[in-house]
Amino acid sequence: MDVFSFAKKMLKREFNKCISYSIVLLVALIISFIFTDFIDNPLLIENDPVIGAGTFREMSIPLSKGLPFIVIALCWVMILYASNYYLSSQTDSFALLLISGGNIIDVAKFVLWQVAIMFIGIVPVALLLGTGILKLIYMFMFSYLGIDVVYKIPITTYINVLLSLVPILMAICVAVAGFSHRNTLQVLLGRAEANKKVKIKKHNKSSLIYIVIYLWSISLVFFQKHQLTAYIFPAAVGVISIYGLFKRTIPKIIQMWKNKGGLEKEHLYISLSNYVVSLQGTIIFSMLMLVLVCGLIPVLISQDKITNEYITGLISYIVMAILIVVGIVYKFIDNMMIRKNEFVCLNRIGYTKKEIKKIIRQEVIIYYCTIIFLPLPLVLSIGIRYIMNNDLTVLKLMILIAIYIIPIILSIFVTYNLYLKFMIKKENQAV
Repeated sequence: MDVFSFAKKMLKREFNKCISYSIVLLVALIISFIFTDFIDNPLLIENDPVIGAGTFREMSIPLSKGLPFIVIALCWVMILYASNYYLSSQTDSFALLLISGGNIIDVAKFVLWQVAIMFIGIVPVALLLGTGILKLIYMFMFSYLGIDVVYKIPITTYINVLLSLVPILMAICVAVAGFSHRNTLQVLLGRAEANKKVKIKKHNKSSLIYIVIYLWSISLVFFQKHQLTAYIFPAAVGVISIYGLFKRTIPKIIQMWKNKGGLEKEHLYISLSNYVVSLQGTIIFSMLMLVLVCGLIPVLISQDKITNEYITGLISYIVMAILIVVGIVYKFIDNMMIRKNEFVCLNRIGYTKKEIKKIIRQEVIIYYCTIIFLPLPLVLSIGIRYIMNNDLTVLKLMILIAIYIIPIILSIFVTYNLYLKFMIKKENQAV
């Protein structure tokens, strides 16, 4: 079989999936281009040290260097996750290649041709749009900072972005070749969902201790001497406690509630059970979001608001919040597909479309409300300390929190609609 012709044919057949995947690639490449230039831009570099507390006698926080690098790394992760999500829907194509006498090399070639074709069309558009968007960003940034200079984007920025695509393409091909090598033809034809399982361990030990630790982290904020890096330790304790809440406390509370007869409504119990599975399955991205909120917001609060570091950090914070939320949605939907058969069974035993929608809606809302509200007390506590010391206004604190909350609220609607699309048929039945 001609692998190149087969790859083009499947691209045409799966046009809608290609479009959604291409949009993610386009956005990730534009963001990667913008922040690659941020790193190389000498006008954004400031080396003012931040005086810390404890062992941090003098601490340099190079936001203009460190945060753009983290954003670029998140872009690469998003490309890999989007590629995995897209290619996981191509298992039928992999199976056809193997049935036709192909091997893992042919599968890797198939993936390489498909991704390369899309990249050839997307990369020039991303560079053009990235150049225009970057010029607009610099126009507002330089105006805000009072920098009067004509900045030209260096050719090295374009070269660095193009070179970064090489390891990404190699990683995608190697991952897919390894997947096809590890799985049998029957698994590929079965789309591999049957072999995926989410396990939730039962913890006999007390899990409520994490609530105490979280409350302790909040109390630490008010007992710290107010300095620029005084709240790093309370924020770190808060993040660790929230991880424990996700991993152990919340599942334990729901289990205890059920055992005591508090969950009499079946649809609520199903929603909460799925909520726990989703919480466990997306814990990596959820923790990234919590680290971003509990870690970066205090850092931004501590910065001088009329500096290059603050502006670069604020833009990085906005972009990272959006990227992580997109990652949460991707991972949530991926875990949701594992539970497809559950909704088939619910439909067969008499659950109506309205009841299934209610189960889905409850799960999605509870999940995202957890992501929104768990870190808020800690962040508000830190913000209040800065407001009390006249280092921050209430309005600016609300803006920083809104930047975090708004993308999550939007993702509720996106996730819910995607959930319905995959789980509810138009003919009033669950798929």
